[in-house]
Amino acid sequence: MDIEEYLKKVGEKSKVKNILLRELWGEPLDNNFPKAWVKSKHLLDVTGQKYFDRRLRELRDEKGCDLEASMKEGFPVWRLISDIIKEGNVRTYLSEKEKIDIFTKANYGCAICKKHVLPGTRGLQADHKIPLIRGGTNDLGNWQALCHNCNVVKRRQCMNCSDDCLSCYWAFPEKTNNKIMVFLDDDDADRVEIIERETGDKIENILKRYIHGYGKK
Repeated sequence: MDIEEYLKKVGEKSKVKNILLRELWGEPLDNNFPKAWVKSKHLLDVTGQKYFDRRLRELRDEKGCDLEASMKEGFPVWRLISDIIKEGNVRTYLSEKEKIDIFTKANYGCAICKKHVLPGTRGLQADHKIPLIRGGTNDLGNWQALCHNCNVVKRRQCMNCSDDCLSCYWAFPEKTNNKIMVFLDDDDADRVEIIERETGDKIENILKRYIHGYGKK
């Protein structure tokens, strides 16, 4: 199978997603698997899309593409493991009534930071407690209300995580009370994302290194 056959098999109409798959495939005549790791920064550069990784997760979770994300030499990377198309877990979207019910039940407050905010792209959002890729479902009981900032941080924390979702603070904050919350405005939250992308590390690990090294010469 070559890349053109593979793209036809995937049946994806999105130009950006097809660009991502071509980059992960590599040389057109190379049919060996798994493919080489490709740095996230390169995928960001070729697509020009800030949330290209969300498109990759959609290809993996919904289309069934055999994709893998990891960290190599301190950088986030992706690769295509095989040309097998698995059974995807098609994402279903909430109706407006279902979203309102979730937000109303949460009193329009974020489950993580407790901030009250109106729904929107930069406001309150509906989030899967347990991600689809980790076996989560689209059942209403697997949804929670998160503000934009906490949703972004949760998504980054879930990357490459192998911990039990049922004991995860980000999925079930009501079960844990030993976390320190740091409140950031939108600009600082964006800077956090940039730091994570450029360093390839989670912000909590960066902060831990700073805390452990504080006061030391």
